[in-house]
Amino acid sequence: MNETAGPKSSALPCGFIVMRHGRREDTDNPLWQVQARFPFDTPLSASGKEIMEAANRLKQAGRTIDVVYTSPFLRCLQTSEQLIRALGCENIPVFVHQGLSEVHSPHLLFKASRPSLSQRARYWLWRASYSSHSRPARQRFTRKARILDGSWPQVPESEYSATLRFRQVILELAAKHPGQQVLLVSHGKSVQVAHEALGCPQRVQQVGFAGFIACRPKSEQPQGQQQQGQGQDQQRPTEAGEQRQERAGEQGGDRTSGGVQWGDFGLDPQVPSFGVEFYT
Repeated sequence: MNETAGPKSSALPCGFIVMRHGRREDTDNPLWQVQARFPFDTPLSASGKEIMEAANRLKQAGRTIDVVYTSPFLRCLQTSEQLIRALGCENIPVFVHQGLSEVHSPHLLFKASRPSLSQRARYWLWRASYSSHSRPARQRFTRKARILDGSWPQVPESEYSATLRFRQVILELAAKHPGQQVLLVSHGKSVQVAHEALGCPQRVQQVGFAGFIACRPKSEQPQGQQQQGQGQDQQRPTEAGEQRQERAGEQGGDRTSGGVQWGDFGLDPQVPSFGVEFYT
């Protein structure tokens, strides 16, 4: 038996989607953070237009969702709730996973290179009281979102550490659901990491609000459809793409204990991405 071979297609999820949250309130209202109790836990803006557009793209491709994993941040919970309602699949399990959290760098969390004692205290209070203050948002789902046991990222967290975290967590969560479509709602970095983990030669320049990439097992894609899907984003394999895939493998998080690996997946030929810009 070939010990390096991936699992059979029946052991793989039928697909998974890695999505950035929708438009933040502080994008339209910068003063929101001045008055907020937890200024780093920004809610969504009132519009939600980009989330509806993302849902429409998935509908057009015939994609639905069987299970959701979301970052603990409020904007991700709200994005998850709005998206599955737009898709008409509200009665599905939703889980909150700390491993999908925003990159825990002071610049992203606190808008400062060195957070003050007050900022740190608010952050630790947010974490310590997360179960209670997140309850209203979690109860908005048809089936209340459940918080999974796990570890929060360290503060400060480097870009490299966040990359390793996202690679490992995304693959492990997707692999828990053979034959199902998994939605993972997180932050812009997670979409970039997932795209690179697939070995795609093009580099992500920017992930828009509600931007996503969608993945399907390679074993379930006819060769012609694989090439068609790659043509929109991957084009043909290049030396740069192969080098990035090799670096990704060296970073770790490339295979689960059950043998599922990033190499088992490619971009969904029907809807490879939405709201993602690439370097030309």
